Amino acid sequence: MSFGTYARKVRDHSLPYGRRINALAGCIERYQPIGFLATFGYLEQVAGPLRRDETALLRALDALGSSRDLWLVELSAYAERRREAKLLGRRSPRKTELNVSSPVCWYGDSKGAAIFTVRFLLENRDREVDADVVRLASVCLEAGGDFSSAEHDQLSRLRRHFEHLRRVSGWPDVDWPNWRKAHRSLWLLHHITYATASDDACSGAARRSVR
Repeated sequence: MSFGTYARKVRDHSLPYGRRINALAGCIERYQPIGFLATFGYLEQVAGPLRRDETALLRALDALGSSRDLWLVELSAYAERRREAKLLGRRSPRKTELNVSSPVCWYGDSKGAAIFTVRFLLENRDREVDADVVRLASVCLEAGGDFSSAEHDQLSRLRRHFEHLRRVSGWPDVDWPNWRKAHRSLWLLHHITYATASDDACSGAARRSVR
C-alpha cells in the first residue's frame, strides 16, 4: 500500500488503535530518512506518547507527512534538473550532485533529527562501529552539534577513510568485516555531519548519502 493509504488508516477513528499504530509504521516504512527505528523514536520525541495518545499519533503523522512533502518537492526539482541536463547531453549526474531519489535527511529539521539519531545510534550501536567515530559522536552530543574547525576536519578525514575502506573491501572480493565496519561507521558519520551543519537545510556538502 502507498503512504497515503496508510495515512488514511492512521486517521481512521473506526479502526482499533493498534491497527492505527501499525498503519503509522507502514507510513514510516515508506518514508524513513533516518532509518525505521530512529524515525519512530524521533516522532515520539516531537509528537509525544503516540502509542497511547491519539492527539500525539496525529501530530506524528503530520510531522512525518510534512517532512515527506518537502522531500517530494526536492525530488520533483531534481527530476526537472536531470531532464534539462539530459537535453544538454549530460546523461549522468555530476559527482557533486546529490541524487535525492531516497531521502538522506529529515526535511524540515535536519539538524534536530540528526542530533536525535546520533544519540539513538550511540545507545544502540554494535561493536562494528569504529571507536574514533563513536568518540566523535559523543563529542557531537556534548557540544550540541557545535563543532570546532579541528573537529570538522576530523569528521572529513574519517569520512574519507571509511569511504575508501568500503570501496576497497566491496565487490567483487567482498571483505565483509571491513565492509560492515566502514558502512556502519559511515552511517553514524552521515548523521554527525547533519548534526554539526550550520543550519537545518538538507543542502550543501552534508548531503552526500552514505547508505
